[in-house]
Amino acid sequence: MTVGPFPVYLFLAMPVLAATAGKTAVDAQGNTWRTGQDLPVAFTANAFQKTESVSFCAEQQLSPFVSPTSVNCSHAFVMKQDAKGNVLYATYLGGSSEDGGIAITTDAQGNAYVTGFTYSTDFPVTAGVVQPRNAGPFAPTVVRVSITPFGPVAILPGGDTFVAKFAPDGTLLYSTLLGGSGEDVPALIAVDSSGSAYVAGTTTSTDFPVTSGGHQPPGGTFFVRLNSQATVLTYSTDSAPSIQSFDIDAAGDAFLTGSSSAGPYVTKVNTSSGSVLYSTFLSTLNAKLAGAGAAIAVNGSGEAWVGVSPAPTPSPLLVPAPPVYPLGPSFLLELSSSGGSILAETDIGNSQFDSIVQDGAGNVYAFGHGTGALPAAPSTPLLAAPCSSAGGAFALEADTTGALIAATYLRQSAGSTAVPLELTSAPAMNFGCLHNLASGVVGPGIASGEIFAIFGFNLGPSQAVAGAPSATGLYPTSLAGVQVTINGTAAPLLMVQAGEIHGVVPFGYSPETATVAVQYQNQAAPPLDAPTSNNPGIFTINGQGAILNQDGTVNTPSNPARPGSIVSIYATGTGPLASPIPDGQVTPIPPPYILVDSPPNVTFAGVLGNVLWAGSAPGLIAGVTQINVQMPAKLPAGTNLAAVPVVLVSPGVFSPPAAISVGQ
Repeated sequence: MTVGPFPVYLFLAMPVLAATAGKTAVDAQGNTWRTGQDLPVAFTANAFQKTESVSFCAEQQLSPFVSPTSVNCSHAFVMKQDAKGNVLYATYLGGSSEDGGIAITTDAQGNAYVTGFTYSTDFPVTAGVVQPRNAGPFAPTVVRVSITPFGPVAILPGGDTFVAKFAPDGTLLYSTLLGGSGEDVPALIAVDSSGSAYVAGTTTSTDFPVTSGGHQPPGGTFFVRLNSQATVLTYSTDSAPSIQSFDIDAAGDAFLTGSSSAGPYVTKVNTSSGSVLYSTFLSTLNAKLAGAGAAIAVNGSGEAWVGVSPAPTPSPLLVPAPPVYPLGPSFLLELSSSGGSILAETDIGNSQFDSIVQDGAGNVYAFGHGTGALPAAPSTPLLAAPCSSAGGAFALEADTTGALIAATYLRQSAGSTAVPLELTSAPAMNFGCLHNLASGVVGPGIASGEIFAIFGFNLGPSQAVAGAPSATGLYPTSLAGVQVTINGTAAPLLMVQAGEIHGVVPFGYSPETATVAVQYQNQAAPPLDAPTSNNPGIFTINGQGAILNQDGTVNTPSNPARPGSIVSIYATGTGPLASPIPDGQVTPIPPPYILVDSPPNVTFAGVLGNVLWAGSAPGLIAGVTQINVQMPAKLPAGTNLAAVPVVLVSPGVFSPPAAISVGQ
């Protein structure tokens, strides 16, 4: 079987100096380093720290009917896995109070640099580092994650920042603290070719250590550079504007971006001398540039590429939670080396940029997520739209002149340090997202048992071939040389042709992501990942919902249903069944009754009906759901009775409306 050509996700074979905010990093050898809280595996024999302190950190009372219980402190960890997932190194990293890893990165030699927070007075540090003692506070900040007096509690990051460097074999090369007497919490870390580490985060300290020329606290945001041994604070500043992203050039100059009172900005700082080389408020270059600098990368000519997106907003929750990064108008900009003009611009709506990286040829890749229409590019996108109404990840590729050469949503997940180096070659066959065959739309995800339509090219024979049940009542999983698999399980097929396939999502799978693959004869299309979710849709006939009246006749404007009567609605995408049935099976005439595991609610012009029965429709392929529901006796005044909107409601998911006709 010939597979490809596919877009290949490869890791950069060059130093990546842009800051990372993630708890995962991949080194040049393809190993994955991780940090966070609560080591998820057993420590290894070569661990730096083989025990973790078991100590009281907080108290919680889950309800008025139970006694308060103690909450032990959590601690940071560092672990390394090879490309196959084998654990090469795992260690605790912490003291006797609350500690946590927040971000990690690697250098060209395979060393790992991790930053996080600690309240511990005994956090492990190495000799000669710039700050060996925690400056406080030492009492963890505890909040209740409920608006009631009872419920679980959470311990917020705080205390001082730590920065630690590990050799490829896990040896701790240095560990230092950074901070003042307030809360100092890191968010981003990067390392340059000399081994200097750069960290940015937030601070409430009035005595945060700053170097000569750095802004004095209080500011709210810190940015520091450590020398290669963490024995010298080469540069440190504290300022009011947020730092959402930064990059370091070959000279060690830092390019900072984020949001300020004047909107998004880019500042270039000489971290050796402490001098600001330029600072630009992007709205002065173009008034439409509002929000925040969300991502940045600098090329070899000193020109900064910056992604501008809506600024983060506080969480709407009544309890402490991370900020929300809303979708909205976003702009990919190439700035001149002086920062005073825009050399190139690409706009994309309803999106948020996440990161920007470059390959060895100087091409720029901007990664983000959202639901916006892709900007026009010379090459055909590998995926034209996200496979969820909630959005998906995308990539924009620009050449060294700033010209956009590719724009696509990503077919499969890729880490923030990975670059799809080939976005412009069209595969021999391709397909897009799975549409609910009943509603015709892409919903929040694909559902177990959902009947779907796939659209693409070269997917099957030029003339449509329909599937038919076998003598045992099973629809085929291979039809005219076409096969569709979802997480490795073959899907029953209803119709195949070159540009379109109809089939049924297999029942019984549970992963959050479904990987869809299509094969025709000896070729395979590039696989596609889609989230999973209930995705209800009502079948329609001539623009009317596929609905039977109580007497078994088809509902039409000339044959309406009576108010308060029972109707049968035919739908798909309602999720798993309560009892198993083979994929592709024609549902038997009852008994037995094959019920839907979680029946949807049904509304008529917004008024809730009374669902009496919901299950696999007898006589039809499993995946078609029949819902028997008693209509409301009355509908809101002014409702168009010839086309009353009917909506299925699964938890958090609403179907597109279908019409039912109702008599007087």
